[in-house]
Amino acid sequence: MRAVGEANKYFSEQAPWKLRTEDPERMKTVLHVTLQAVADAKTLLTPFLPRSSQAVHEMLASADELRAGEWSGMPRIEQVDEDGGPSYPVITGDYDSTFRWESRPVAAGTPLSVPAPLFTKLDQSVVDEEIARLAPNE
Repeated sequence: MRAVGEANKYFSEQAPWKLRTEDPERMKTVLHVTLQAVADAKTLLTPFLPRSSQAVHEMLASADELRAGEWSGMPRIEQVDEDGGPSYPVITGDYDSTFRWESRPVAAGTPLSVPAPLFTKLDQSVVDEEIARLAPNE
């Protein structure tokens, strides 16, 4: 999530909306770097946020990739036993041969679908309440 935060910071600091008239080539670079960071975050977060990763895939995918279907299978938790050691849960999934744990370059000029928010921003009071709820009893 730190990498996602850094990408967001980069986007905000570079302000591509200001570069549109001042330096259109720099604007294109900033947008491309940001989209690549989003695409890579989609891959890294797939096991933890499969539905959101699918939504990002649909926003960034080319028509050919969309025809290929689902971005990845749904993860599941399985119990693993080590030889003579402890048993513990692991996240796994049925990832078919089209899913790769690698960066896939976002091609310059790839048309994007209309973006939509993936998450609702929480009011700070909700965040504070949840932190208080999770804090150990003193």
